[in-house]
Amino acid sequence: MRIYVGDFDLEMTQRSGQTSQPPWREVEGAFRELLIIEGRPCPVEVRDEAEMLRVRPYVDVPQRPLREKIEYIFDLKFDIEDFYTFLEDKNLSYTLESSRGLRLFLAKDPFECVISSIASANCSVVRWTRSIEDIRRLWGEAHTFNGETFHTFPSPHVLAGVAEDSLEDLQRSEDNLPSDFRFSGLRSCGVGYRAPYIRETSRILAEEMDISSIDGMDYYDARELLLELPGVGPKVADCILLYGFRKTEAFPVDVWIRRIMNHVYPGRNFNDRSMVEFAQREYGEMAGYVQLYLFNHARRSGLLERLR
Repeated sequence: MRIYVGDFDLEMTQRSGQTSQPPWREVEGAFRELLIIEGRPCPVEVRDEAEMLRVRPYVDVPQRPLREKIEYIFDLKFDIEDFYTFLEDKNLSYTLESSRGLRLFLAKDPFECVISSIASANCSVVRWTRSIEDIRRLWGEAHTFNGETFHTFPSPHVLAGVAEDSLEDLQRSEDNLPSDFRFSGLRSCGVGYRAPYIRETSRILAEEMDISSIDGMDYYDARELLLELPGVGPKVADCILLYGFRKTEAFPVDVWIRRIMNHVYPGRNFNDRSMVEFAQREYGEMAGYVQLYLFNHARRSGLLERLR
């Protein structure tokens, strides 16, 4: 299957640190991941080919739902050329120097996005992505195709029953452990103080709250609901809304975005609340994309280092 994508940088999108999920497995310039298509596990491989995306499923699944899933995950129906014009109108077109073709990398599993976003708080991209990969490997379901093993993300019920800890002192020492050793606690996956938040949020989503209900809610009501979850503050809630549910009014704010925005708009001296209000007023439904481009440009251009 080939899908027309226009201006799209698959690798940049995969590696931009969006908290929907870890980057997919890279193999010789292509990216592979396990998707669930109409209830069936289906590993896929995607590859950039000159404004086209080649999609190769490992198993025979209906083409239409597969196409729709891929189009959603990479936000391929978003009018990116219109967004470029928007950036120019807002005097932000310089971000295209390093971010052209970047799109939202949306959650294939909203629950995974919730846990990824909690795990990302005050944590490097490398560390939280590895934590999520470890959680998949330890408690997700394994599916092997053509000798290659993929793991689903565990359900809220499964993750709610996992012990918080056990092996903090052995965390990240796999190379020195016996080959048959198995970690048994959340802290062993490098989530640290977030372990009880992850466990209790999983319990709430298993027993009390239907995460899929977020889809039908407006941004403000959805944000208030998410803020009730342990480990979910304003920034994490906005990450979940943007990357998990494509609520593009969301403008996640952390220390780096605060510095970037105060650099872009000198003299405003934004705090977090005034910055979000400004972004939603100035950028509207493009706010999430503007945040993505500002951060990616700052990271790739060296501005982030200068703002430390």
